[in-house]
Amino acid sequence: MKNNKTVLITGASSGIGYELAKLLAKERYDLILTARRLERLKHLKESIEATISDIKITIFSEDLSTEHAAEDLFKKIKQENLNLDILINNAGMGDLSYFSEANIETLSKMIHLNILSLTKLSRFFISDIKNSPAGAIINIASTASFQPVPLMAVYAATKAYVKSFSLALETELEEDKNNKAKIICICPGVTQTEFFANANANPLGLPEGFIASSEEVAKFTLKTIQQGKSGVAVHGKMNSALALLSRVLPANLSNAISLYIMKKLIRT
Repeated sequence: MKNNKTVLITGASSGIGYELAKLLAKERYDLILTARRLERLKHLKESIEATISDIKITIFSEDLSTEHAAEDLFKKIKQENLNLDILINNAGMGDLSYFSEANIETLSKMIHLNILSLTKLSRFFISDIKNSPAGAIINIASTASFQPVPLMAVYAATKAYVKSFSLALETELEEDKNNKAKIICICPGVTQTEFFANANANPLGLPEGFIASSEEVAKFTLKTIQQGKSGVAVHGKMNSALALLSRVLPANLSNAISLYIMKKLIRT
């Protein structure tokens, strides 16, 4: 009897979310995919269904950087009588600029997407997930969550929220004897996605080997899910070392190093 686990992936039209959809389809998860760009979701759905026929794929076009989008998505999913086993809060955005020059609308959308929609979706689906033997909430944060990042001040602050929120929720659920869910916070470093173009950044300013592919991060995320452990998971040895270093360096030195790196990313 078919009894696939169901996973919701936000930001599934490109990057890490896109690669995760393909990987989880191969693992025979039923997929609920959402992103702004409906045509890309349709193409992804068709490409997966061309090779994998025994899973269900449902797509919804939602811009989670806008007000009430999380509520609308939850209602649509429940109208389809779908319950989640796993929620992957992958959708996110950033902006590379001096705060004094940043566009306030962009900052507002970033906070709404990276923080508010992630929080709402976690709250809306927590009952489904707590009651599933395979239950998990996967929040995609960043190594930027470990320290302030000049030129990406708001972005790094939103990712610090994601990490803090994930760890607090993990601890809360440990007290619930009926809870089956795992809370996992994935912290990639610099990853080759559309993030750079959207954030007005140029990854070519970084050393070779410093940038991971979306597929690498997606594979790491799947492996972490399969290990069945809650907590923070940093992708890559270099990123793990940098995350540790940010905790022991004096704040002014750590911030100066971050500023130097960020300046290399600014498009000229």
